Amino acid sequence: MVVAGVWCLAALAPHSAAGQGHDRGAVRQVITSGGWQLVGDLVVPASPEPVPAVLLLNQAAGDRTAYVELAGFLAERGVASLRLDLRGHGESVNLGRFVPGERRRDPMIWDAEQDVSAALAHLRALPGVDGDRLAVVGASYSGEEMAEAGRLGGYAQAYVALSPGSFGEASIRGMDASGASWLFVASREERFLKEITAAVLREGRSAEVVIVPGSGHGAGLLEGKPDLAERVAVWLADHLQRRPRNPR
Repeated sequence: MVVAGVWCLAALAPHSAAGQGHDRGAVRQVITSGGWQLVGDLVVPASPEPVPAVLLLNQAAGDRTAYVELAGFLAERGVASLRLDLRGHGESVNLGRFVPGERRRDPMIWDAEQDVSAALAHLRALPGVDGDRLAVVGASYSGEEMAEAGRLGGYAQAYVALSPGSFGEASIRGMDASGASWLFVASREERFLKEITAAVLREGRSAEVVIVPGSGHGAGLLEGKPDLAERVAVWLADHLQRRPRNPR
């Protein structure tokens, strides 16, 4: 079922202090993907049993630091996270650095689905992580890259797309067939996203579309909005606590 609406942030329960800037216990990870050395931060909460995990992907010209708070909120709910710098971003620049504004099909942007697949494989192999309960959060261009990785190599259990400005027709058509849960979040003043959100509502039955106040974009939607970060963490934890019908 598709649900569209506006989250009223003021109406949410007060967020806990642990989610604010929480980064204790993060372990640096380096993942190889097509010659790139991808750098990330892994947080795995203590648990007697393997826990679900979320892969957090940067937006163009951004980096993994945007997700420190969200990782904290996930850890509070028993969910591991891997904050990753995709190729050409943050510390993942051994083969070059992404320069925004160039008028060409930059492989540092549009070939990053390989990085998503490599990172999910890395998560599945980690001790303490339940490889059958994984989710992905993408921001702006990486929303399309996570969907393409799913089409090519198998879907995770849940996806959150923050301002997925490049989300294409094939990705929209594949949502229902994926068997995954989908959450799309955009700000009210992102006019160029209206066509995409309308298509998601029209074509998909397995997605929720949420419009929040303001003009933030991508992972920037979470900046200065701990209530929104916590609400996304709650959505992810809820969908990951339920085991998939057909685990790998």
